[in-house]
Amino acid sequence: MSSGRKRRKEGNNYFGGGSGGSGGNSPNGAGGAGGQGTGASLSQDIQTRNLTLNNNLRIDLNDLRDRIHGIMLVVVDSTVPSNDKTSLELRERIEKIQSILADSLADLTKIQEQRKWNFLFFRGLNKDRVDRLARAYEKFLLANQLHLEVTQLRTDLLAKSKAERFTLPLHLNRIEEDAVKQFSQPHNAPYPREDMPSPHRIFYGREVLVNEITSFLATENTSRVCITGVGGMGKTSVALAVAERAIQENIFLKEHIFWVPCVEAKSPDLLRRILYAQLRITAETYDGLEPLIAELDASKQRRLLVLDNFETPWLSSNDSAKVCEILVRLAKLPHIALLVTMTSGFTPGGIEWQHRPLAPLDPAAARDTFKSKYRDAAGGHELVADGPELDDLLASIGHIPLAITLTAASGGCLGISPDDLLRDWREEGTAMMSGNQTRSMDDTIRLSMERGVIKSSSEALTLLAILSMLPAGTTGSNLEWWAPALTSSRRYAALKTLRIAALIEQDRGPFATSRIFVRPTIQSYMAHQDRISADVRNQVHDACYNFVLRHKSIPDDQKFKSDLEAIASEEINIQGLLMDIPVTAPRPNAVDALIAFSLYQSWTKPSTVIASHALEVARAVLDDPNVSDPDAATRRVAAAHEALGKSLFILDRYDEACPYFEEAAARYKALPGGADLHSAGEASMQLLDTWTYIGTKHSPELEPLAREAQACLSYDETDKYHVARGLLGFGDFLWWSCRRDEALETLSAAKAIFEHLGCPASTAKCLYYMARTCARQGRTTEALRITKDAVENADQSGEVDLMWHAQSTMIKYLMVQGSYQEASTIFARSLSLAQATGSSLTIAQGLELLAYNSAAMMDLPGARVAYQGGANPIQQEQIH
Repeated sequence: MSSGRKRRKEGNNYFGGGSGGSGGNSPNGAGGAGGQGTGASLSQDIQTRNLTLNNNLRIDLNDLRDRIHGIMLVVVDSTVPSNDKTSLELRERIEKIQSILADSLADLTKIQEQRKWNFLFFRGLNKDRVDRLARAYEKFLLANQLHLEVTQLRTDLLAKSKAERFTLPLHLNRIEEDAVKQFSQPHNAPYPREDMPSPHRIFYGREVLVNEITSFLATENTSRVCITGVGGMGKTSVALAVAERAIQENIFLKEHIFWVPCVEAKSPDLLRRILYAQLRITAETYDGLEPLIAELDASKQRRLLVLDNFETPWLSSNDSAKVCEILVRLAKLPHIALLVTMTSGFTPGGIEWQHRPLAPLDPAAARDTFKSKYRDAAGGHELVADGPELDDLLASIGHIPLAITLTAASGGCLGISPDDLLRDWREEGTAMMSGNQTRSMDDTIRLSMERGVIKSSSEALTLLAILSMLPAGTTGSNLEWWAPALTSSRRYAALKTLRIAALIEQDRGPFATSRIFVRPTIQSYMAHQDRISADVRNQVHDACYNFVLRHKSIPDDQKFKSDLEAIASEEINIQGLLMDIPVTAPRPNAVDALIAFSLYQSWTKPSTVIASHALEVARAVLDDPNVSDPDAATRRVAAAHEALGKSLFILDRYDEACPYFEEAAARYKALPGGADLHSAGEASMQLLDTWTYIGTKHSPELEPLAREAQACLSYDETDKYHVARGLLGFGDFLWWSCRRDEALETLSAAKAIFEHLGCPASTAKCLYYMARTCARQGRTTEALRITKDAVENADQSGEVDLMWHAQSTMIKYLMVQGSYQEASTIFARSLSLAQATGSSLTIAQGLELLAYNSAAMMDLPGARVAYQGGANPIQQEQIH
């Protein structure tokens, strides 16, 4: 056989999985199970194996070895009827042939043992031996036709072979192991072969996906499937389950499914060698793909190649184009199905893939996986605490399969609860997720970080660090806020690099509105052990403060509603970053951002967590003896008191709110030089409002406070806005005091100013109190008309609490007029607003209205459910 070509050895095709005894695998085509071949067919078969031998030593040693073993197989496998007797002459002829073959193999052994460079440069060195081999082979070709009795002759030949230390196997696989291994390989074995792992026993939540992929592989035109996803998402587990399902459904024979682990294939050459090893194909050289492609193409029997961890050759290789070329060459064989798994966000080009990005497990499957793995690790003991605490743990680790199994194994082994595991997760991060047979979570992420495509891009590493500090991710349009140092083109390039390596993910849809995020495991990996530099941390914190202050406004501002939407899009990120602000030595603008965000929450869904932290940090700055501007620090402390008081008020904690409003008003008024009387007046009005809700003081006791608050707000008569705010506050007090005519006059004056200035929130409040005043006077129809205007202005403002009050008031007046059906159409939105306020009292009041309206419409079951629902928030509030 000439150099560069590989003649497929009959019966020695490991890819096909055939055995030496199967029909068509013996050289004479008769098989090894009683078939009979003629001398002519034998001679013809031998001639097809022969290539011209010439004196210039173009004889290939491997080819000679193939021929000799081919002859030996003919001798062994040729058969005659069992009642014939082998003649003495024939026996002598066979023994002579065997002697020639033995000598030939001995000569080949000597040649093989010589240094290869001797043979290359001194080609005449073995000329005599090769000539003798050629002459012996030609003599055999001229021999008479062989008629052998297999039963007797096989015993004799095998005994003689053993005596002469020759192995003459009955099956072709043994020829490969002994003779071929000794003589045929010009290089070392291409790569150590690995068996396909067994499918994972614990496997939940992927059944639908496995069925879908299996159906793709069953049809040639959809049999190119690529599973992508972040490390630890379970891509390999899905691929193994698909392979098992394909065998069960008889889509592929077991011996026609080939496992190709690519995790070590860091170059095109290594990938080729792994393919040769896993597909069990031998070649004279593994530097090219031709022998492998020819072997695959020789049989049209459908086969499945499972290329696992293909991201290693694709992303770590210095020549990804050659890697893709190998994949494309394989894909061009229509009867070869491909199932590729990759830690990546994209598929290799040049192939029409059925792409299936792998998402985390759904909560139910995550619970099943955790409990099953925990039970195994605990020696059969069930997890006891499997309530909300387990859900919190699974949500914190992102429902990622590898994270779940490693955490459950750790918990089950030690017998600790999900609460303890959650605490360890927050303290240690991914370091707690280590395994024995499975790589640890840190190892999985580190491999992705060390891809060549990542190492070569400093912008990508910087952007990864930034995104790792944003637990909720961000949108494409907001990304420039978080990474202002990167130009648009560099941001796009860095994003693509990170997505290729599956270190970040991006929702589908337009770039501006799609969410770009990092999975919790990678966030934790980056957060621990100083993987995020101090410069990046400071940059992200500064970006957070600037974002909040850029969208700081009040309900009467025209941009208030859009500012609420902007902050809402980053609320989780902002809250997390603001809670990281140290009490001592905060960065510039940190306290202002804390106060502004506290006020934002009081207008949406209030929380005392950020407001309390804001007050703590503001006090620490004021108490610092090195504070540069004590007046500004004092004003921030006052504003922090006011913000916390507002949140407590919305949460119906009136007694707690009062001291904070009192402290805020006092500090505002005590400012030296230019006392902030406007802010003092606002704090006093909120204190007055709180006292009216508590209801323990009468009108005469509170009137001085009301007049003082109005005076503070109206001290500058040229400031029409604050003058109107004073009128609104005092008009509210008059309404509460049942001085209805005075209230209507005062509120109408305030409303006119607000409408002129274009202040929707304050206009809505004026209308709200005016409507209630009319209703108390028995003018319900007029009250309903005014309330509808209040609803319109409240919606325009975007202030949630105000919107709910206007909606619920309109429902009341509709019910008074008997318009129950119209009222019922408003409840859905009204209850949604009540829930958004976070107030238990507000929710209960909304459900009470619903129950009353249902009863009026004779929907008694609905009324009962609403009343019961309304009782729950009040009971929970009393418990807290």
